[in-house]
Amino acid sequence: MTDAVDVLVAGDAAITFAWQLNAPPVPGRTSKLLGKVEPDGRFGGCAPAVALSLAGFQHRVALVSWLGDDAYGQAYLEELQRHGIDTTGVEVAAGQASARALMLYDPSGAATCLHHPSGSGRLRLPAAGLERLARSGWLALTAGPVGMTQALLDNRPAHTRIAWDVKADPNHYPVDLRRRILEEADLLCFNRDEVAFLTQSLPDGAGSAQEDQLRRLRGATRATLVLTDGPAGCRLIQSDETATIPAARIEVDDPTGVGDAFFAAFLSATMRGQPPRSAAEFATKQAADYLHNREQSA
Repeated sequence: MTDAVDVLVAGDAAITFAWQLNAPPVPGRTSKLLGKVEPDGRFGGCAPAVALSLAGFQHRVALVSWLGDDAYGQAYLEELQRHGIDTTGVEVAAGQASARALMLYDPSGAATCLHHPSGSGRLRLPAAGLERLARSGWLALTAGPVGMTQALLDNRPAHTRIAWDVKADPNHYPVDLRRRILEEADLLCFNRDEVAFLTQSLPDGAGSAQEDQLRRLRGATRATLVLTDGPAGCRLIQSDETATIPAARIEVDDPTGVGDAFFAAFLSATMRGQPPRSAAEFATKQAADYLHNREQSA
């Protein structure tokens, strides 16, 4: 098989359960879970979510990830394949449960994520993933095991560009790996809570006002920077342009996945040759459509 791949997406898969909280979680204090006592488990994890979105935009997508062979994992694999995603780089572990993620949303909309990786922490770059990396135009990094991410960067061909869907997880992204991705990436999407996480890898990058952190971040990478800010939209930060793209305000109880939908849409527009501002406008609209569809199906 020698066909080109538009993008190789790499990172964790998870079965996601989401609750609303009546108050932010604080040690030593009880917060109430709202909504269903037992919410339905959904196909989640950043990497498959991004891969599914990109496939929906008619890109040729390959995925490197990990699933258990439980009922959830088997159904998830079938769903990915049904959407035309190349899953030969997805490891299915016999006798193991798929990873779980618990999302807790407080009244402000801030999220707390609790993740059980199951056996996915042992994932390394499989031979099928290496072969597809060699013919991919883009490498999309999401939260995944350190060894896998390092192997992808070590084996990335010069023609393969990097897009990072940032997640503030120091276990997946220790400081030295963050610094390396900043040096090599072409596109970074992150939210306000993730700015300090990124600048911790820079000399004197943490502990200052966020605008100062953003300036230091801008000077440390050649990547297009996109700061997402929920209902406020997004901020495009380039060496020659800073622009704010407003967003339509859509109230939903469970916004899980909207950041991944935004990232996938921005990357899709970029792969189709759109300039960053146009890509930001397209991604902002797609994120609003994602939330609207989520609200309609609730």
